[in-house]
Amino acid sequence: MIPLDRTDLAGVLGYLGTIRPADLPSRFARAGGYDASSFLPCAAGWDGYFSAVDGSNAMVLESGSFSVALVRAVETTFSGARRAHAGETSLRAFRIGPETENPAYHDLYTECFENAPISPLKNEDRSRAAAVFRDTLEYATANRLVSHLDPGDILVLDGALRVDHESLRPVLIRVLREARRRGILVAAVTKMAASTWGGGIPLVPAAAALACDLGVKGPWYLEVPPEVMDVERYQEWHFGDTYVASLHPRAPLAFKVEVPEGTSPHVVETTFAALASYADDGRVTGYPFPLFDAHRLATITQDQVDQVRQALIMGMSEQGMTGNEFQAYFGDIHDRFASYR
Repeated sequence: MIPLDRTDLAGVLGYLGTIRPADLPSRFARAGGYDASSFLPCAAGWDGYFSAVDGSNAMVLESGSFSVALVRAVETTFSGARRAHAGETSLRAFRIGPETENPAYHDLYTECFENAPISPLKNEDRSRAAAVFRDTLEYATANRLVSHLDPGDILVLDGALRVDHESLRPVLIRVLREARRRGILVAAVTKMAASTWGGGIPLVPAAAALACDLGVKGPWYLEVPPEVMDVERYQEWHFGDTYVASLHPRAPLAFKVEVPEGTSPHVVETTFAALASYADDGRVTGYPFPLFDAHRLATITQDQVDQVRQALIMGMSEQGMTGNEFQAYFGDIHDRFASYR
C-alpha cells in the first residue's frame, strides 16, 4: 500500500463526511420546502428536431512562456431518434501567450460574429483561455443553428447558460432572444455540476437522494430556486434557471439542467419532455444521446493532437530549428524523470 500521511487522509475523509450528511434528504427538503409533489414528471410524446452543441480543446505544444491549443466545436441534429445532420468547425490552433492579451482571439471573435469583442482575452490562465476559444466556437455554432431550427425544436448546449468571458455575454443573449422569438426550446445539460447548496454540499446528489427517499420514480425534474443554492462565480453572466432532472426510469445519475430565465411552466414541461424522449440510449441511460453523440464527434483525439504537433514540428524544421532547439523551447524534463522508475 502506498504510504500516506494519516492526518491528510483524515482531512479529506472528514470533508467528504460534511458534504454527505446522514440527514441529507431531509435537510435538502427543508432548505427548498420540497416534498414528493415538487418532483414533476417528464411528459412523453415530444416530436421535433433535437440539436446538440459541444466542443473540445487540447494542448498541442507547451513551453514555459506560451502554449498552442487545438480547438473545435460540433453540432449534431436528431429527428425520430436518427441523426439527421452533423457539422463541425475545422480544427483550429491558437497560440496562448506570452503576451498579456491574446491577439488571435480578436480575429476569431470577429470572424465568428462580425464585430470585435468588447473585452480582450487574457493569457495568464492558459487553460481558461483555451476554454474561451472553445466556447467561442460553440456559441458561433449555436448562433448559426438557432436561425435554422423551427418552432418547437430544441437546441441543447453542453454545460450551463452562463459565459466565462465578458465578450460572450452578448452572444449568449442574442442566441436566447432569437430562440424565444422563433419559439425554439433551449436547455443546457451539465455532465458534472459544480453547483452547491447549504454551504458547499453538492446540489445534484442531494436532489437525487431526496427523490429516492420519497420514492419518486423517474423521469422527473425539480426546480431549484436561487435562494436555495450557494452563490456561484460569474453570476452576472448567468442567464438560466436551475433544475435537477433524472431523465429515465433506470437512469443511474441525475443531471443539472438549465433553461432560459423566465421560461414559462408550459415551455419548461415541453423542454423536459424533449430531453427525456432522447435519454433512453443504453450506453448513457438518462443522458440525452444527441449530446453524447456531439461529445464523441467533438473530442480531439491523441492521434489528432500528435498529427498537428508533427505538422508544427515539420514546419519548425523547415524554418531551420534543430532538435536541440526544439527541446530548449518545448522539452519537459518530467519526461526524462518518467523514464527512470
